[in-house]
Amino acid sequence: MNFVFKAEAQTQKPVAKPDPISPPELVAPIEGAKLEMVPRKTIFEWKHVEGASKYEIEVEYSDGKWHLISNASTNLVSYTLVFPGKQPGRWRVRSFSKATGKAGVYSAWRNFTYLK
Repeated sequence: MNFVFKAEAQTQKPVAKPDPISPPELVAPIEGAKLEMVPRKTIFEWKHVEGASKYEIEVEYSDGKWHLISNASTNLVSYTLVFPGKQPGRWRVRSFSKATGKAGVYSAWRNFTYLK
């Protein structure tokens, strides 16, 4: 018996590559911060990235599962929000290139916890 196998060319859609612009260096709150202020007005800060036109920040809280609180764009190097409760949170930021308008990769997540 002769078996003939035909391999059909698979067409793949190109995956959009992120812009090579660097993620910002996160400043505050620091990794593992234990926060006790009420109201929970939280100021997130990061360093400017040369060539960035704006930034996008994601903030999440956890009740056993992570939930998105905010996904916001800003041309500043800080963002303020009132955190929703006594629980863990995390945040990350990415830069957008002034030259191409494309987003770079996100920074690593930074974790913090509200104790009251």
